[in-house]
Amino acid sequence: MWRARIAAPVCLLALGVLADRDEPPFHRSQMDGYAVLASEISEGKQLQVLGEVAAGTTFDGTKEPDSCVLIATGAPVPTCFDAVVQHELTDCGDEVVTFECSDVVQGKSIHRKGADAKAGDVLTPKLTRLKPQHIGIAASNGMNSISVLSKPRVIVITSGDEVVPPERQPLAHQIRNGNSPMVCEAFRSLGCDVIETHHLRDDESTTQKAIEQALDGRCDLVVTVGGISAGTRDYFPTAFEHSNVKLAVKGANIQPGKPVIIGGHTNGIVLGLPGNPVSALACCCIFGWPIVLGMLGLPTALPWQTRPLAVSVKPNPKRSAFRPSQLEEGNIVIPNWQGSGDLAHTAKTNGLAQLMPSATELTAGTLVPFLEYPWSI
Repeated sequence: MWRARIAAPVCLLALGVLADRDEPPFHRSQMDGYAVLASEISEGKQLQVLGEVAAGTTFDGTKEPDSCVLIATGAPVPTCFDAVVQHELTDCGDEVVTFECSDVVQGKSIHRKGADAKAGDVLTPKLTRLKPQHIGIAASNGMNSISVLSKPRVIVITSGDEVVPPERQPLAHQIRNGNSPMVCEAFRSLGCDVIETHHLRDDESTTQKAIEQALDGRCDLVVTVGGISAGTRDYFPTAFEHSNVKLAVKGANIQPGKPVIIGGHTNGIVLGLPGNPVSALACCCIFGWPIVLGMLGLPTALPWQTRPLAVSVKPNPKRSAFRPSQLEEGNIVIPNWQGSGDLAHTAKTNGLAQLMPSATELTAGTLVPFLEYPWSI
């Protein structure tokens, strides 16, 4: 059983996290030193030390002329003082302290109450992709649990008589199933829960039954891999039709990924990926990503950026080419490939470069769209 986990699961916040009080909730000392009245400080000035304020305590005494209190980093600054002078600018006296500085201004080394946020402010907006700091923010504002959006449930179905499990030694005419773990990991990285995986032999009735069962309401998205072209043993299109899937996309003028299929069903969405691994990888990004974003209630526009080509490259003269690439010092490097079956060349890539159809070579420096893989962001 393939169990590799490469990308962390995505969780999206269902409700925004609000500040339950001002942050910080009090005037907080930013230094270990002395809380003082700024107007009383000058070079060589001596002040009486009235007491000490440690973190987690308060000062309940009364301010007297020419006096101060010892204070720790993070401790609340008493309201009768308006600045903090760090130890390094004093002789560190215990009962009487001598100051070795001048021109101390009000607010020096004080983290003011409410400077970070006011009570009721939105600290983490709804639909934020949760990271460790967001968990810390929620906990700091009194939340011991948070609500996240339900993950889209996905079933991944691969096909092909020539395909054997990764752990099996293939015969000379067979290949291992790298598509299933790759596609599963791609959709997990998008925030989905892959609830089932299946591999089908090239059999029409078996394929129809598998699609019927996958569309019984258990999942939100059925992703098939292979078996969608025009071959006599490509049975997924017929199975989709048999299950009353309404096709929105049947083939696209792209390379790789031309046979891609997208359809809708009363119980979910169907995404048919080509069987060649680079085609499947590219279509997971180009088509699978916006489908999942839509399911999560997020904008479906992908974060394309424009970057220059590092070297000249020959595009496809008739189809838009989406080539696995990597950014190096801001430039797009497109490795040589042997077609959409050459998954090995994608090892160091972190995105797709889009090359528009052209009969002429694109020279180094040409600006082209680049889409970073969602699992690389």
